[in-house]
Amino acid sequence: MENRTSKLTKAGILFIVAILIVSSVTVMASTSAKAPFSSMTKMVALSDSSKGETELKYYEEEGLSTVIGVCSNGYWKIAIRLTQDEMAAYMDWTMTKVNVAFSADNGCPYIDARIYIFDEGDETHPGSIIVNDTVVRLNTTGVHTIPLVTPVNLSNHNELWVAVEWRDNFSFDYYAWLDTITGPHVPKKGDFYYLNNAWGEIYTGGADYDGNWGIGAIIEGSDLAELSIGNIKGPMRIKADVSNVGENDANNVQWSITVTGGLLKRVNATATGTAAILAAGASIPISLGTFIGFGKINIAITAKAQNANDVSATKSAFLLGLFVIQIK
Repeated sequence: MENRTSKLTKAGILFIVAILIVSSVTVMASTSAKAPFSSMTKMVALSDSSKGETELKYYEEEGLSTVIGVCSNGYWKIAIRLTQDEMAAYMDWTMTKVNVAFSADNGCPYIDARIYIFDEGDETHPGSIIVNDTVVRLNTTGVHTIPLVTPVNLSNHNELWVAVEWRDNFSFDYYAWLDTITGPHVPKKGDFYYLNNAWGEIYTGGADYDGNWGIGAIIEGSDLAELSIGNIKGPMRIKADVSNVGENDANNVQWSITVTGGLLKRVNATATGTAAILAAGASIPISLGTFIGFGKINIAITAKAQNANDVSATKSAFLLGLFVIQIK
């Protein structure tokens, strides 16, 4: 099991109360619709094109900061919801692993966890259980990569819920991570929890809880598309080509051209665009319209796709009125 350690930001701790509320700062009233919370003090996708592997997630690892637990021994779940917005480009791929962020530094030296994959439900509840046969003991702080005993094909699923059931062995401990530094939560997707026989979104506890769980679904399939940027030229406007030099179609391509600099740094121009599909071996022309100025300028061009690694190219040039010259 791979472990990628992330440093804990000890600015504070968040605490979900299952049975008893203990807090010296604030207490939210309990209702029948959701579990009560108490607050003490506040504490873009992994990919490997050579393996055809990517992580579908909402959290940012560097933003993991708020640590959460329950106030009694017992089971509870945290979950993310993956919809067609995240899965459409990978419907012939397979979920083979799950990433889970765990903190062993706050009173919980180890914990047992079970991975659940649920089928489509609605915006607030998952559907039926697809698999729940992967159990692991976590005992070090970091984002842990957990291989699934039974991989899950994305085909024939409109959405999937990926959940971690914490099997709490201690009291007054904190272990599950939210990325409240880089949040906010992705609505109806990034911060579900199941406690006291009810599903909810943890952001409803207040601003201190507004983040996404450290959960990611690692999927594998055919090799990713491969983008490149070339044929950058002037002199009227800045033009370039974004090409797919890989063997797979690129989905949801996004590009940008930004020019800065000039005399007194007065030049600042940007153009962006999208293409739903860029077929393998094909190219699309992109351009930034005319702009005026004088002096040395910097050109930055980026391109990315839902199933490709980001690429970028930078050039320097000289702007003479409307003409872009000496691009190199």
